[in-house]
Amino acid sequence: MYKIVRLLCLFALVSTLFLLPTGSASAALVRCRTDPIFLLSNGDVVNVTVDITTDAANIRNIHYVLHVPAGVTVKKVAYTALNLRLYETYQVVQDSPVRTYTTRTIVTTRSLMRVPVLSMTRLNGVFAKYASGYSGEHLMVTVSRE
Repeated sequence: MYKIVRLLCLFALVSTLFLLPTGSASAALVRCRTDPIFLLSNGDVVNVTVDITTDAANIRNIHYVLHVPAGVTVKKVAYTALNLRLYETYQVVQDSPVRTYTTRTIVTTRSLMRVPVLSMTRLNGVFAKYASGYSGEHLMVTVSRE
């Protein structure tokens, strides 16, 4: 009889551990990251890293606006997050001073909740600056080389 009571207690303890809610703790750990690389006609490389605190399925669109100096064009864009490639779009505006680049990133999600977003822009793998905010906001970062 004593063994049966111990087994029932052990079963109840294990069952309770499996039933405890873990969704809120694990939801905070869900992140999505994109890293498009813009290869420019003047040889400069602009890399934008976007860290989004949500699952990839919640992302509707990520739109990048890249401000470059007059005469500079984008030769190629390399998308590193293959699962988000269909959701990423970009636009180039030639209105920046010489050797200065500004990125504006807008993340749109499917849910109505605001999702934290961190955007980092790196120029030629060296100069990096950050902007943080939430989905739906325009996150602007300006980098330049002297």
